[in-house]
Amino acid sequence: VKYSFENNNVFGFVLGFSGYTIFVLLDSIIKLNLVNKYPVLEINFFICLFAFIPIITTLSTVGNWNTLINNKIHIQLLRGVLGVICGALIINSFKRHALIEIYPILFSTPLILTILSYFILKEKVGIRRWSAVLIGFVGVLIVSRPGTIHFTLPLFGLFIAAIILALNVLIIRRLANTQSSIAFAFYGTVGGLVISGVFSFQNFVSVPLADMLIFVVCGIIGGIGGLCISGASKILESSIFAPIQYVQLVAGFIMGYLFFRDLPDAFEIIGSLVIVFSGLFIIYRENKLNIRPFVSSKSRIRDMFFRGH
Repeated sequence: VKYSFENNNVFGFVLGFSGYTIFVLLDSIIKLNLVNKYPVLEINFFICLFAFIPIITTLSTVGNWNTLINNKIHIQLLRGVLGVICGALIINSFKRHALIEIYPILFSTPLILTILSYFILKEKVGIRRWSAVLIGFVGVLIVSRPGTIHFTLPLFGLFIAAIILALNVLIIRRLANTQSSIAFAFYGTVGGLVISGVFSFQNFVSVPLADMLIFVVCGIIGGIGGLCISGASKILESSIFAPIQYVQLVAGFIMGYLFFRDLPDAFEIIGSLVIVFSGLFIIYRENKLNIRPFVSSKSRIRDMFFRGH
């Protein structure tokens, strides 16, 4: 029986769900085993290094190395630089905060993306989406509680990370028609590897074999997670793909309890719900207005990593 993956929402959902869950597992491993032993940029360096294992394996399996030849390498590498800064801010927050505090702040990304799209891409934003943005930021304030002992510099850094994530999405919007998903992954990882390597060199801490194996696992699952999310974004329409990201919030609650016995307080629950519903409303409005923040695909499974749409 010939089976087609074209527009297969179930397969795309499985990819997206797996990718975002993998990233929560990655965060949990880093927080549990690495963040209190090694400098943040050194952690970034090794994860980028070993993320090449699944990326190169994918390229070798399909055999389409020509997909890396393009005239936008400088922008691709810029994504790598932004990724290093974003990753460093997120990893640094692991030292002081639980996953259930971290993820709600990062989910302000769709709210920030709406603002940046208005000013940079000149997209029209109506009163309903502006209202959702304002309400969403109220949720961020509820979770972060500025002016209290709960609010810290690493928590503020997460908001900067959310801005960087939104900038990365804007870059993808601009380049998605001409750049392949594997090129995004490859050059982003190259940029991250070089920048984190250069700036971590002075404070490099020697790594015993046991921890190096943990770094290998983190890099591999991080690379696989990124490829899963890239693939899902190619298969699914944006209205289906974008809400899948919120599985991280649920997975973060579950793994936060299993690994660290962390439970959300009332502020975190209420703030998270406000942020999620605001983000979902923005996604709903963008879909209704036919605004596509992610790439929809008419291509087959082989093409999803190696072509635009």
